[in-house]
Amino acid sequence: MDKKEILDKNKRKTRNTLDEREQKIYNASFGMGAVVVGVLCLAFSIYKALHYEMFYEYVSIITAYLCTTFLYQYKNLKKPGYLIAGIATGIIAFAGIILFFMVAK
Repeated sequence: MDKKEILDKNKRKTRNTLDEREQKIYNASFGMGAVVVGVLCLAFSIYKALHYEMFYEYVSIITAYLCTTFLYQYKNLKKPGYLIAGIATGIIAFAGIILFFMVAK
């Protein structure tokens, strides 16, 4: 194979994949999105609490997100702290869901 052939083959191979910089930006965007979701859930929860309303749905959303994140980290990093955090936030998310449907009007 000559140099041009190798370059063409490499371009075809990597055309649909992200390079390292793009992967870093892609992953960071999910982190930033999670922060926005967390802030919105907190703001809506505070608003509802100040108006003496239940806000279990927002607790469920944020803790379900955290549970998923912790369990994914545990799966890939095998650190027991992530498993414990994942189980704890999963229980809280499940409890929030049950409470939401119990008090739903």
